[in-house]
Amino acid sequence: MKLLISQVVYQWNATTLEPALRSLSESLDVAVRAGELESATLWLSYNGPQPLDEPAADRLLQSAFKWPAHLLPRQRNLGYGGTNNLALRQQMFEVAPNQLEPHVLLVINPDVKPEPEAITNALRRLKEDPECGLVCPRILDWTGTTEAPGHKRYPSLAVLAARLFSPLLKLPVFLALNERYEYRDLPVQETFDDVVLVSGCFMMARDRYWQDLNGFDDGFFMYFEDFDLAARGREKGWRHRYDPAVRIRHAGGGAGQKGWRHRLWFIRSALRFFTRHGWRWWRV
Repeated sequence: MKLLISQVVYQWNATTLEPALRSLSESLDVAVRAGELESATLWLSYNGPQPLDEPAADRLLQSAFKWPAHLLPRQRNLGYGGTNNLALRQQMFEVAPNQLEPHVLLVINPDVKPEPEAITNALRRLKEDPECGLVCPRILDWTGTTEAPGHKRYPSLAVLAARLFSPLLKLPVFLALNERYEYRDLPVQETFDDVVLVSGCFMMARDRYWQDLNGFDDGFFMYFEDFDLAARGREKGWRHRYDPAVRIRHAGGGAGQKGWRHRLWFIRSALRFFTRHGWRWWRV
Protein backbone atom coordinates (compact mmCIF):
# COMPACT_ATOMS: atom_id res chain seq x y z
CA MET A 1 0.00 0.00 0.00
CA LYS A 2 0.95 3.64 -0.45
CA LEU A 3 0.52 5.92 2.54
CA LEU A 4 -0.14 9.66 2.54
CA ILE A 5 0.29 11.38 5.91
CA SER A 6 -1.01 14.76 7.13
CA GLN A 7 0.28 16.42 10.27
CA VAL A 8 -0.65 19.88 11.57
CA VAL A 9 1.59 21.80 13.97
CA TYR A 10 0.31 24.89 15.79
CA GLN A 11 3.02 25.17 18.43
CA TRP A 12 6.43 24.19 17.09
CA ASN A 13 7.95 22.24 19.96
CA ALA A 14 11.06 20.47 18.74
CA THR A 15 11.39 18.57 22.03
CA THR A 16 8.18 16.69 21.26
CA LEU A 17 8.10 16.88 17.46
CA GLU A 18 11.56 15.41 16.87
CA PRO A 19 10.96 12.08 18.68
CA ALA A 20 7.45 11.90 17.22
CA LEU A 21 8.77 12.23 13.66
CA ARG A 22 11.60 9.81 14.35
CA SER A 23 9.19 7.20 15.73
CA LEU A 24 6.88 7.63 12.75
CA SER A 25 9.80 7.22 10.35
CA GLU A 26 11.00 4.07 12.10
CA SER A 27 7.49 2.59 12.12
CA LEU A 28 7.27 3.18 8.36
CA ASP A 29 10.60 1.35 7.94
CA VAL A 30 9.22 -1.64 9.83
CA ALA A 31 6.11 -1.67 7.60
CA VAL A 32 8.29 -1.80 4.48
CA ARG A 33 10.29 -4.73 5.83
CA ALA A 34 7.02 -6.49 6.68
CA GLY A 35 5.83 -6.11 3.08
CA GLU A 36 2.83 -3.92 4.02
CA LEU A 37 4.07 -0.55 2.75
CA GLU A 38 5.28 0.48 -0.69
CA SER A 39 5.76 4.22 -0.21
CA ALA A 40 4.91 7.07 2.17
CA THR A 41 4.85 10.86 1.99
CA LEU A 42 4.35 13.32 4.84
CA TRP A 43 2.67 16.72 4.48
CA LEU A 44 3.54 18.79 7.56
CA SER A 45 1.45 21.97 7.86
CA TYR A 46 2.42 24.78 10.22
CA ASN A 47 -0.47 27.11 11.11
CA GLY A 48 0.87 28.72 14.27
CA PRO A 49 0.72 32.40 15.27
CA GLN A 50 4.48 33.03 15.14
CA PRO A 51 6.61 32.99 11.96
CA LEU A 52 8.36 29.66 11.60
CA ASP A 53 12.14 29.44 11.40
CA GLU A 54 11.97 27.56 8.12
CA PRO A 55 15.67 26.59 7.80
CA ALA A 56 15.64 25.14 11.33
CA ALA A 57 12.33 23.39 10.66
CA ASP A 58 13.71 21.88 7.45
CA ARG A 59 16.79 20.63 9.29
CA LEU A 60 14.68 18.99 11.98
CA LEU A 61 12.41 17.36 9.42
CA GLN A 62 15.31 16.03 7.34
CA SER A 63 17.14 14.77 10.42
CA ALA A 64 14.22 13.00 12.11
CA PHE A 65 12.10 11.84 9.17
CA LYS A 66 13.82 9.74 6.51
CA TRP A 67 10.91 9.60 4.07
CA PRO A 68 9.65 12.09 1.46
CA ALA A 69 8.12 15.12 3.17
CA HIS A 70 6.63 18.48 2.27
CA LEU A 71 6.82 21.34 4.77
CA LEU A 72 3.95 23.81 4.37
CA PRO A 73 5.20 26.62 6.65
CA ARG A 74 2.57 29.31 6.16
CA GLN A 75 -0.81 27.57 6.21
CA ARG A 76 -3.92 29.47 7.26
CA ASN A 77 -5.17 28.51 10.71
CA LEU A 78 -8.48 26.88 9.85
CA GLY A 79 -8.41 24.78 13.01
CA TYR A 80 -7.30 21.17 13.28
CA GLY A 81 -9.73 19.68 10.79
CA GLY A 82 -9.71 22.58 8.35
CA THR A 83 -5.92 22.78 8.13
CA ASN A 84 -5.64 19.02 7.68
CA ASN A 85 -8.24 19.30 4.92
CA LEU A 86 -5.98 21.66 2.96
CA ALA A 87 -3.33 18.95 2.72
CA LEU A 88 -5.73 16.01 2.43
CA ARG A 89 -7.61 17.51 -0.50
CA GLN A 90 -4.38 18.24 -2.32
CA GLN A 91 -3.22 14.68 -1.79
CA MET A 92 -6.57 13.21 -2.86
CA PHE A 93 -6.58 15.39 -5.96
CA GLU A 94 -3.23 13.95 -6.95
CA VAL A 95 -4.20 10.30 -6.49
CA ALA A 96 -7.92 10.24 -7.20
CA PRO A 97 -8.41 10.77 -10.97
CA ASN A 98 -7.72 7.24 -12.20
CA GLN A 99 -8.02 5.26 -8.95
CA LEU A 100 -5.44 2.82 -10.29
CA GLU A 101 -4.14 1.58 -6.96
CA PRO A 102 -5.14 1.75 -3.31
CA HIS A 103 -3.89 4.51 -1.06
CA VAL A 104 -4.22 4.98 2.67
CA LEU A 105 -4.40 8.36 4.39
CA LEU A 106 -3.22 8.98 7.94
CA VAL A 107 -3.89 12.08 10.02
CA ILE A 108 -1.56 12.10 13.01
CA ASN A 109 -0.81 14.58 15.78
CA PRO A 110 2.69 16.03 16.14
CA ASP A 111 2.80 14.73 19.73
CA VAL A 112 2.19 11.08 18.82
CA LYS A 113 4.89 8.41 18.73
CA PRO A 114 3.81 5.25 16.87
CA GLU A 115 5.45 2.17 18.29
CA PRO A 116 7.55 0.14 15.80
CA GLU A 117 4.79 -2.25 14.63
CA ALA A 118 1.96 0.33 14.68
CA ILE A 119 1.91 1.27 10.99
CA THR A 120 2.40 -2.36 9.92
CA ASN A 121 -0.54 -3.58 11.96
CA ALA A 122 -2.82 -0.72 10.95
CA LEU A 123 -2.16 -1.27 7.25
CA ARG A 124 -2.66 -5.01 7.70
CA ARG A 125 -6.02 -4.39 9.39
CA LEU A 126 -7.20 -2.27 6.44
CA LYS A 127 -5.97 -4.80 3.89
CA GLU A 128 -7.72 -7.72 5.58
CA ASP A 129 -10.99 -5.90 6.32
CA PRO A 130 -12.63 -4.12 3.35
CA GLU A 131 -15.45 -2.77 5.54
CA CYS A 132 -13.05 -1.11 7.98
CA GLY A 133 -13.37 2.64 8.14
CA LEU A 134 -10.95 4.05 10.71
CA VAL A 135 -8.37 1.93 12.51
CA CYS A 136 -8.50 2.71 16.24
CA PRO A 137 -5.15 2.37 18.00
CA ARG A 138 -4.34 1.47 21.55
CA ILE A 139 -3.23 4.79 23.04
CA LEU A 140 -0.80 5.11 25.93
CA ASP A 141 0.76 8.16 27.50
CA TRP A 142 4.10 9.53 26.28
CA THR A 143 6.08 7.16 28.51
CA GLY A 144 4.06 4.11 27.48
CA THR A 145 3.00 3.27 31.05
CA THR A 146 -0.61 4.50 31.32
CA GLU A 147 -3.63 3.70 29.16
CA ALA A 148 -5.29 6.74 27.54
CA PRO A 149 -8.23 5.33 25.55
CA GLY A 150 -9.03 7.25 22.39
CA HIS A 151 -11.97 5.15 21.15
CA LYS A 152 -15.25 6.18 22.73
CA ARG A 153 -18.95 5.39 22.86
CA TYR A 154 -21.46 8.06 21.90
CA PRO A 155 -21.25 10.78 24.58
CA SER A 156 -23.88 12.36 26.78
CA LEU A 157 -23.90 15.88 28.15
CA ALA A 158 -23.32 14.43 31.62
CA VAL A 159 -20.11 12.59 30.75
CA LEU A 160 -18.73 15.53 28.79
CA ALA A 161 -19.47 17.89 31.68
CA ALA A 162 -17.55 15.56 34.00
CA ARG A 163 -14.58 15.46 31.65
CA LEU A 164 -14.63 19.23 31.22
CA PHE A 165 -14.84 19.84 34.99
CA SER A 166 -12.71 16.97 36.24
CA PRO A 167 -13.61 17.20 39.98
CA LEU A 168 -16.93 15.60 39.01
CA LEU A 169 -15.01 12.42 38.13
CA LYS A 170 -14.34 11.92 41.83
CA LEU A 171 -18.02 11.09 42.24
CA PRO A 172 -18.69 7.34 41.67
CA VAL A 173 -21.71 7.96 39.43
CA PHE A 174 -19.71 10.13 37.01
CA LEU A 175 -16.65 7.88 37.21
CA ALA A 176 -18.74 4.87 36.17
CA LEU A 177 -20.27 6.86 33.34
CA ASN A 178 -16.82 7.89 32.07
CA GLU A 179 -15.49 4.34 32.24
CA ARG A 180 -18.32 3.13 30.04
CA TYR A 181 -17.75 6.08 27.67
CA GLU A 182 -14.10 4.99 27.30
CA TYR A 183 -15.00 1.31 26.69
CA ARG A 184 -13.25 0.34 29.92
CA ASP A 185 -15.79 -2.46 30.36
CA LEU A 186 -14.07 -4.29 27.48
CA PRO A 187 -10.55 -5.79 27.66
CA VAL A 188 -8.04 -3.34 26.22
CA GLN A 189 -5.95 -6.25 24.92
CA GLU A 190 -8.72 -7.57 22.63
CA THR A 191 -9.75 -6.45 19.16
CA PHE A 192 -13.38 -5.42 18.71
CA ASP A 193 -15.50 -4.03 15.91
CA ASP A 194 -17.89 -1.15 15.35
CA VAL A 195 -16.27 1.44 17.58
CA VAL A 196 -18.47 4.51 17.71
CA LEU A 197 -15.97 7.38 17.96
CA VAL A 198 -12.24 7.63 17.26
CA SER A 199 -9.56 9.99 18.55
CA GLY A 200 -8.17 12.50 16.07
CA CYS A 201 -4.59 11.99 17.24
CA PHE A 202 -4.30 8.96 14.90
CA MET A 203 -6.88 8.52 12.15
CA MET A 204 -5.98 6.02 9.42
CA ALA A 205 -8.37 4.97 6.67
CA ARG A 206 -8.25 4.12 2.99
CA ASP A 207 -8.66 7.00 0.55
CA ARG A 208 -12.24 6.00 -0.29
CA TYR A 209 -13.26 6.74 3.29
CA TRP A 210 -11.87 10.28 3.23
CA GLN A 211 -13.33 10.92 -0.22
CA ASP A 212 -16.71 9.52 0.80
CA LEU A 213 -16.90 12.05 3.66
CA ASN A 214 -14.99 14.89 1.96
CA GLY A 215 -12.62 14.98 4.93
CA PHE A 216 -13.31 16.87 8.14
CA ASP A 217 -16.15 19.33 8.57
CA ASP A 218 -14.45 22.75 8.46
CA GLY A 219 -17.14 24.08 10.79
CA PHE A 220 -15.40 22.47 13.79
CA PHE A 221 -12.49 24.79 14.57
CA MET A 222 -11.24 22.66 17.46
CA TYR A 223 -12.65 19.59 19.24
CA PHE A 224 -15.21 17.08 17.96
CA GLU A 225 -14.03 17.22 14.34
CA ASP A 226 -12.67 13.70 14.85
CA PHE A 227 -15.85 12.41 16.50
CA ASP A 228 -17.94 13.98 13.74
CA LEU A 229 -15.81 12.30 11.06
CA ALA A 230 -16.20 8.92 12.77
CA ALA A 231 -19.96 9.37 13.28
CA ARG A 232 -20.55 10.37 9.67
CA GLY A 233 -18.54 7.35 8.54
CA ARG A 234 -20.74 4.97 10.54
CA GLU A 235 -23.83 6.62 9.07
CA LYS A 236 -22.49 5.75 5.62
CA GLY A 237 -21.96 2.11 6.54
CA TRP A 238 -18.27 2.07 7.49
CA ARG A 239 -17.24 0.20 10.65
CA HIS A 240 -14.35 1.37 12.81
CA ARG A 241 -12.10 -1.33 14.29
CA TYR A 242 -10.13 -1.18 17.53
CA ASP A 243 -6.85 -3.06 17.17
CA PRO A 244 -4.63 -3.18 20.28
CA ALA A 245 -1.66 -4.24 18.12
CA VAL A 246 -1.66 -0.67 16.75
CA ARG A 247 0.07 0.97 19.69
CA ILE A 248 0.88 4.67 19.90
CA ARG A 249 2.03 7.05 22.61
CA HIS A 250 0.34 10.43 22.93
CA ALA A 251 1.57 13.42 24.93
CA GLY A 252 -1.59 15.51 24.62
CA GLY A 253 -4.32 16.24 27.13
CA GLY A 254 -8.04 16.99 26.97
CA ALA A 255 -9.83 20.33 27.09
CA GLY A 256 -10.45 19.92 30.82
CA GLN A 257 -6.71 20.25 31.41
CA LYS A 258 -6.45 23.52 29.45
CA GLY A 259 -7.62 27.11 29.78
CA TRP A 260 -11.06 28.63 29.45
CA ARG A 261 -10.62 29.47 25.76
CA HIS A 262 -10.21 25.77 25.01
CA ARG A 263 -13.20 24.98 27.19
CA LEU A 264 -15.33 27.45 25.24
CA TRP A 265 -14.20 25.91 21.94
CA PHE A 266 -15.06 22.52 23.40
CA ILE A 267 -18.57 23.62 24.38
CA ARG A 268 -19.24 25.28 21.03
CA SER A 269 -18.09 22.23 19.11
CA ALA A 270 -20.09 19.91 21.37
CA LEU A 271 -23.25 21.89 20.57
CA ARG A 272 -22.54 21.53 16.84
CA PHE A 273 -21.89 17.80 17.23
CA PHE A 274 -25.06 17.09 19.22
CA THR A 275 -27.20 19.24 16.94
CA ARG A 276 -26.05 17.20 13.96
CA HIS A 277 -25.96 13.68 15.41
CA GLY A 278 -28.49 13.76 18.25
CA TRP A 279 -28.65 14.76 21.92
CA ARG A 280 -28.10 12.55 24.94
CA TRP A 281 -28.38 13.86 28.46
CA TRP A 282 -27.07 11.00 30.62
CA ARG A 283 -26.77 7.57 28.98
CA VAL A 284 -23.67 6.57 27.01
